[in-house]
Amino acid sequence: MHTALKQRIDMMRGKIDRVVPVVEVPASSQLFVTPENECTRLVELAGISAEDSILEPSAGTGAILRAIRATVPGAVCDAIEISGALCEFLRKEFEGINVICRDFLQSPDAGTAPRYSRIIMNPPFNQGADIKHIMHAYSLLKPGGVLTAVCLDGPRQNEKLKPLADHWERLPRGTFAYTDVATVIMRMAMG
Repeated sequence: MHTALKQRIDMMRGKIDRVVPVVEVPASSQLFVTPENECTRLVELAGISAEDSILEPSAGTGAILRAIRATVPGAVCDAIEISGALCEFLRKEFEGINVICRDFLQSPDAGTAPRYSRIIMNPPFNQGADIKHIMHAYSLLKPGGVLTAVCLDGPRQNEKLKPLADHWERLPRGTFAYTDVATVIMRMAMG
């Protein structure tokens, strides 16, 4: 392995080890931890306040939850995560956050689910899953609510999501460790 690349990987592992304890997740997981700057940007674009009901529908290791708590320490927040091990970790790490362990796409639809004023997310990307997750999340917004998300910057996302977004911010390639996919931060508001 090239020395500079190895040093970069070691540096990233060091940052991750200091921030988040290692938690075993299935090899098939689509978990790509959202970097701190992007978490902060998602929360900033969402414009959260202490009055908001917030959902983080793919909570992973809690990177976005940390940014939410840093902005509004007592934020009322539900977090959905499919991995049982990560749910246990989140419950220990984030006292007062309602951690729900299930597949977000298997969540109740807008007719029976809670409605949220802010949804902040980094969904899985595999085979258009980001589009499905974002559209399902959008159906859970209250009128006047705001959704911010990371998604791929691919042709399907540009066709289906970009026309609905009031903000479309391209991220540099390599923003997410171990991948070089083109991504964006987007925002959608419920009229």
